[in-house]
This record gives sequence, structure tokens and C-alpha cells, in this order.
Amino acid sequence: SHGYKEAFMSGDQEPWVFRGGVQGELQRLMPIEFAHDLFLIRAPEVVLNKSYFYRPYCPTDESALYNICLKTCDDGMDGTEVFPGYSELIGDRIIGSTVTLSPEYCFVVEDDEGICGYACAALDTKVLQQKSDISWIPALREKYPKVEKAEQSPADEVIASFHGPQHQVPESVYSQYPASIRIDFIPPRVIDHSVPKRLLACAMAALKTNGAIGIHVEMNIGDKSMIDHYVRLGFTQLTVPDNKSEDIIYL
Repeated sequence: SHGYKEAFMSGDQEPWVFRGGVQGELQRLMPIEFAHDLFLIRAPEVVLNKSYFYRPYCPTDESALYNICLKTCDDGMDGTEVFPGYSELIGDRIIGSTVTLSPEYCFVVEDDEGICGYACAALDTKVLQQKSDISWIPALREKYPKVEKAEQSPADEVIASFHGPQHQVPESVYSQYPASIRIDFIPPRVIDHSVPKRLLACAMAALKTNGAIGIHVEMNIGDKSMIDHYVRLGFTQLTVPDNKSEDIIYL
């Protein structure tokens, strides 16, 4: 009986006996074997009596995600006063094409008040941009007519960007990191740093299952705290010699 116990407990003789418990089993099921740091989640310093629920995005979530975009667009701060009268403008600009044309790679996290964060991704950024040029951008031009003014508000500048040539992902980024992602959450409701990590893990698993070799984030150079937030998730800034915009950086 001692020999039987030894074989059963050690796991050396049977390939289906793994160490690591449920989390170890989850890691083996998820096709992101190189992202171990996503699972290195320390115990919180302050124990919060709060639970989070992660699930795939569905079309009825759009207004909640658009609200998060507006509430976090000023480098993680509320941008409602920056864009008065345009509750959907920032959502349309930041994630509209992704949730419309690539919803299968979008995920949300909910707390007891509702949706408090999201990860919106695309498997192939160029394909998304091509589809967007055909259907999404023309719809935005119709929704937001261009207004000629001597002094342009931040909203006018965003609207003007819809009517000009659209920025394309540089080839040096696309060749190594063809998938793209955007992660945002409402800071007061997401105190636990493991929440965005788990959102990223959800999106990475879906992307990797469908053949993604690398993921990039496109950020405005002025969004310092947002850039730091991605660095904490394990992203690093890229050197992009073929970047045509001085205002955009890639991670």
C-alpha cells in the first residue's frame, strides 16, 4: 500500500497528475504558456469584500463600455466636461470599430454595480482597419459632420480626425504584433490590480487560440498614467522607426 500511495501522491508516474491545483490546471488549459506573469498575483494588502465577474462582451454592453471610455479618456480621469454634449464621441473614437467589427475578442468585468472594465481586442489590426475604412469611418462621418471653426474644441478635433486620412499601424509593429488591444476600467471600482490582469488573460487566450503571435497597444504619448498601467501589465514600449505620428506610441 505504501508503494501505491507514493505513486498516487508524487505524480511522477502518471502524466495526468499535475501540481498547482485549480490555478495550475487553468494555466495548462489556457493557450498562453508564455504569459506566466499574468498568474503571479500577490495577495492583496487590504482584503476587499468585493467579487468580480468576467465574461465575453455582448452588444447590449456597448453603452456601458462607451461610458467607461468617457469617464477615463482624460489620461484615466473623467472627460465628461472636456467633451460636453458628446456622450458617444470618445467611445466611437477609441473602441467603436473594435466592438462593432471584432466583438468576439472583447471581454468585460462586472462588479455589484455593473460593468466596471473591459478588454477590447482584434486578431488582425490591418484587417480591422480595412473593414473600418469601408464601413465604420463612413458611418462616423455621417454621424459627426465636420464643422469649420476658427477655434476648435477637443470634440471638434476628434470629429475632424474622422474626416481626414486614417492612421495605419506601422509595418514594424504589425509584422511582430499583429493583434491589438485596449483595456480600460473605472479606477474607484477596480482597486484590485489583478482585475486588468485577468481581463488581459481572457483576451490573450482568445487571440492565441486563433493564431495571434503578438499583441500591441496604441497609446497617445500624453497619456502617461495609462501607459504606466500597461507597463504594469507586462507591456514594453517599442521603438518604431516607421511611425508617422509623433503623438502616438506603441507598446
